[in-house]
Amino acid sequence: MKKPILALLLSMLAVNACAEPQQIPQVTFPTANILIAGMQRQVQLADTPALRERGLMFQQCADKGMLLLYPEPRLISLWMRNTDLALDVAFIDPQWRIMAIKQLHPLDETPVSAPSAALAALEMPRGWFAERNIEVGQTLTLIR
Repeated sequence: MKKPILALLLSMLAVNACAEPQQIPQVTFPTANILIAGMQRQVQLADTPALRERGLMFQQCADKGMLLLYPEPRLISLWMRNTDLALDVAFIDPQWRIMAIKQLHPLDETPVSAPSAALAALEMPRGWFAERNIEVGQTLTLIR
């Protein structure tokens, strides 16, 4: 009785091993221009629920950055599911001021929250804000 069950399990493993890896659908994000600390920069724009949910997941590089934009201020929490990148996030208040800059760790599913209702969150590679002396209190302008 044990041999037929073992044979069945081994055949199931063999079939699974030959299956194609799951394809991750590509998502194309629109872009937006922002002005921050006197510099203009183009970033990926996540301005719909589906795009905000996807965020930087599965991307190999965060050099472009991403602005997660909400239709109205709300409490925002972000996590790093399927995101193998070291990031910093600036939470933006309704007056377009940076209210906090926090680190996001690769693949960490612990929520990282804005300190109060935010209109947007700007995700950039780790150290990007510090390298440009961008701090809490500075403003960001969205150029459409």
